[in-house]
Amino acid sequence: MKKMINSSTTPKGSTASFRSIALLLCSLMFAGCGDAFTPKPKIFDMTPLNQDGSTNDGKDYAMQPWACVHDNSTNLFWEVKKSEPGLQNASNTYSWYNPDQDANGGVAGTAKGGICAGSDCDTESYVKAINSRKLCGFSDWRLPSREEMSTLVDISVFYPGPTIPTAFFPEPIPPGKYWSSSTFRTRRAGAWAWRFDYGNDYLSEKSEALNVRVTRGVPKTVGEQQAASK
Repeated sequence: MKKMINSSTTPKGSTASFRSIALLLCSLMFAGCGDAFTPKPKIFDMTPLNQDGSTNDGKDYAMQPWACVHDNSTNLFWEVKKSEPGLQNASNTYSWYNPDQDANGGVAGTAKGGICAGSDCDTESYVKAINSRKLCGFSDWRLPSREEMSTLVDISVFYPGPTIPTAFFPEPIPPGKYWSSSTFRTRRAGAWAWRFDYGNDYLSEKSEALNVRVTRGVPKTVGEQQAASK
C-alpha cells in the first residue's frame, strides 16, 4: 500500500491543500475576502518544565533548557526533543509497535524497525525507555492519540512549517513526521501519523520509521478547554 502523501508534494485531502484551494478560489471570485479564509494564529498556553518537574521560566532555552511542557489548555504534558545524540534525539526514528491486542487494531506492527539510540527503535520500547528515566518526574508517558497530536498544530502556518509552536518546542531540525497511537480501522497494518511541515495527519504503514513524541495526562474535554480560554 502506498502512503497517502510524500515529502515532495502537497498531501491529498490535507488541511494544507484545502486552505490553499480556498485562498485561490477566494482570490479569483471575491476581492478582499482573503481574511475570511486565513486562519488566525493559534495561541498556545504552555508551561516549560525541568527534568525534575519544577517550573522553568522559559526565557532562554539555550541557557536553561526545559525537558517537557504542560499545555494548560488541554492538560496534556509533552516531551521536548533534544539535538544531542541519545534517547531523545529529535532525528531518531521508530517503527509502530504495540503487542496489546486490545489497542493495536489487530496488528501489532513492526518491532525494532527504526534508527535510533537508547532503545530498540520501535514505539513501545521508546515509551518504556522514557518512563524508566521518569521524564519530568513522571513514569506514565505514552504515545499520543491522533486527536491529541492535533492540539500541537497551528493551522495558520503553511508549508514548510513548522506548524508546531517553536517557542515551546525549540528543536533545531526540520519538522518531522510523528506517530500517533491510533490505528486505521480499515487498514489494520496502518496507523495515523502527523507531519509538522504541512500540519496534517495521514496514514502510514506501521513498518515505516517515523519520529515519536510522547505525552501524558488526562486531556480536558472540548467544553472544559473552551471555558478555560474565556
